[in-house]
Amino acid sequence: MNANIFEKANRIVKETGEAAFGLVDEEGAPTVSMISSIRTDGIFQAWFATGLTGAKAQRIRKNPKASVCYREGGDNVTLVGGASLVTEQETRHALWQDWFINHFPLGMDDPDYVVIAFRTKRVSLWIDNESAKFSIRDLLKVQSRCGLLCDGCAWRESHGCKGCVASNGQPFYGACPVAACCQRKGYLHCGECPDTPCEKLHAYSCTDPEHGDQPAGARLAVLDSWKRFA
Repeated sequence: MNANIFEKANRIVKETGEAAFGLVDEEGAPTVSMISSIRTDGIFQAWFATGLTGAKAQRIRKNPKASVCYREGGDNVTLVGGASLVTEQETRHALWQDWFINHFPLGMDDPDYVVIAFRTKRVSLWIDNESAKFSIRDLLKVQSRCGLLCDGCAWRESHGCKGCVASNGQPFYGACPVAACCQRKGYLHCGECPDTPCEKLHAYSCTDPEHGDQPAGARLAVLDSWKRFA
């Protein structure tokens, strides 16, 4: 799994308006229904609305295991993790959308209105005819200074590259100026630097026609995830 497919997955999750939501039903069997996506934090977290007295809420109370699947064209992002019910007023008000009134006629303070908070533990992807499976825990292990996911790099095995972290900024092609800068400032990765993205890192990620990210900014998204979640 590389930074490019990670960011493509993030974009699919953020841009898809509906998801298939799976829970464990009263007989211990998996049950799936479509649900509107009201907010996501990429592949890491998602929020939905439901009725406090409805089947989804009852199932979550009994068994928090859940799965969410987003689909766009031929691409598929499946997230497995846990769901919880959020009843505190601040979150319910912040996530309220006008069309909810069709389901909760008393508005954002309707006692039946509740938010489902979903947090991902592991991910399965099929994007651009490429598959990947990984846990969030493994994804958040820092693998480089610049945000590349070295564990999924083709050069790792073919060129015996250890990556810039293990090689102290000396990958197979020689000294990396981005890694050198990060190490000189005493940061574990560039996401910790207040100047990120600097001109050099932005060029590597967004404008390099040969080695740049596809989509642009993919490694910057990885760095942001390391900074916020690791």
